[in-house]
Amino acid sequence: MNNQNWDDIRYALAVRKHGSLNAAAGALGVTHATVLRRVAALEERFGCVLFQKSPSGYSALPEASTILSAMESVEDAVLAVERAIVGADRSPVGRVRIASTDSLCQLVLPQILNEISQLYPGLELTLLSGNSHHDLSRLTADIAVRPTINLEDGLVGDRAGTLSFGVFDDGSPNRKWMRLDGALSRSLPAEWLVEHVSADEMTNGADSFLVLQQMAASGVGKAFLPTFIGNADPRLHLSVEGGPEIEVPLWVTTLDEIAQTPKFSIVKRALVERLSSVLAA
Repeated sequence: MNNQNWDDIRYALAVRKHGSLNAAAGALGVTHATVLRRVAALEERFGCVLFQKSPSGYSALPEASTILSAMESVEDAVLAVERAIVGADRSPVGRVRIASTDSLCQLVLPQILNEISQLYPGLELTLLSGNSHHDLSRLTADIAVRPTINLEDGLVGDRAGTLSFGVFDDGSPNRKWMRLDGALSRSLPAEWLVEHVSADEMTNGADSFLVLQQMAASGVGKAFLPTFIGNADPRLHLSVEGGPEIEVPLWVTTLDEIAQTPKFSIVKRALVERLSSVLAA
């Protein structure tokens, strides 16, 4: 299979997964027009129609389900080959992509990565910032620094410490709770809010703790924040009555298949050591 055919399959599967050209384009890091062109080229090459368009987006035609299932099998096989190739790399130098939350990427990890780079100048470190989880099985990142209770199947990792959350506001009384939206809606603080806070006690929200920090400081409401963010902001006050302090393990994790690759092993070990020190301070 040549690269063009494989890319066209990736684009079609992204449309099936995300249900729209825009969402697929965002996931693939390309433009809407590129996805449309690639899917159209694949349909023309094989003489078939895979999707039907509706006001709600793109959905797979029933008669295309067998074709798309076969494409998924191709994708699984190609990704398995790519993971095997990456895992067989014995070189202790080269590119390592580290994915983490926007908060850790902006406030904690830059200095740590600088220290690692000074110790291992042959490594090329890239920090991938975002609150949505990278699918490491698709090799969109090599290592993830992730707060989570349990690791997903296929991942191995070491616990680097504990990420603590507290409730912060600007010190004004009777502030409403701010929502945790987007990827943050799956966090432990968001689960607590669902169980303990009624809808009329909620106000505006955000999908980033860094944004919530600024909103809380401007008086919008009170919000759960990682304590390393809230405690460092002199505009914010830790509420002793607003809610519980929540703790979540922080893991440095990678795919089991590539965990012994020297460059990943080096970076993973160094991240655990330095994050443990920072979080314990």
